Amino acid sequence: MDANVAAQQVQALYNSGAALASAYSGEYSLMSSVLFNNGPVPPGKVDPTTIPITLTANTKLKTGSVINVGGLKEVKGCADPFTMQYADNFPMWDVAWGRLTPNQISQLNRLVILNEYIQTRTPYLKKVQSSNAASHILRTMLQAIKGVKFFGAFGNAKSRMVVVISTDTCVSGLAGLLNVNWQLPGYQQDYCALGGALVFELRQKRNSYLVRVYYTAQTIDQLRNLTPLSISNPPATIQILVPDGSKSDTNLDIDFHVFNRLLTKAIGREYVPRKEIPPDVLTGVICKEETEDPWEE
Repeated sequence: MDANVAAQQVQALYNSGAALASAYSGEYSLMSSVLFNNGPVPPGKVDPTTIPITLTANTKLKTGSVINVGGLKEVKGCADPFTMQYADNFPMWDVAWGRLTPNQISQLNRLVILNEYIQTRTPYLKKVQSSNAASHILRTMLQAIKGVKFFGAFGNAKSRMVVVISTDTCVSGLAGLLNVNWQLPGYQQDYCALGGALVFELRQKRNSYLVRVYYTAQTIDQLRNLTPLSISNPPATIQILVPDGSKSDTNLDIDFHVFNRLLTKAIGREYVPRKEIPPDVLTGVICKEETEDPWEE
């Protein structure tokens, strides 16, 4: 990773970052009013919305934190807990001290998404940070089609489902690599919901294969109410349009050869380690009966 190159690209899209607080003034004003209950900032405290947004190169690099975003990092850090409080079924008077409605919580998540866009979705950042994950996913699909073990693939040729546990930052970057977007009820566009999943479904049709890409997540109220999911009460799901993937106006499924070509073109091979061995399948996991105490061990 060359952080200076990354910062130059981000600045080409967002300039210095000084205008972002104005562009998101509604969210910034709402955050300040929540944190300080529309009153003055107490002595010894700092209003994070007054810290300038800067878009410079960080010196200590890690995925999703290549760009120093200044005050946006602090504001984003304030927004995340409010979503979790609501999803964890806190009484509304304890969610953001009773100062936010569910719609306002969703509005503040625009700041979370802005940070993800800056850190993961510029051309250079998404290629450097997401090419390796995309390569593993593509090889896993090829392994399923060919029926033989592929180096760099997850699971084995007989695996019917592969679940990769990741962070919202990595999911956002992978979505950016394919230039895909989604919108689920109750969430902002491209918001990586708690427990959400970006799904690449391989479907066989006679002697050919199709790829169906979709994003799925429980709604925020399904999470809050611990609503049991079923066929009649499923999670929110939307099939995703992959640019240049489908030639049909009504069917978004993609021929695998087309998907292979698109993803191969998007992947930067120089960012895919040649000798990396992906994590193996978790074994020895026991699903307990619902009558047992899940915290017993």
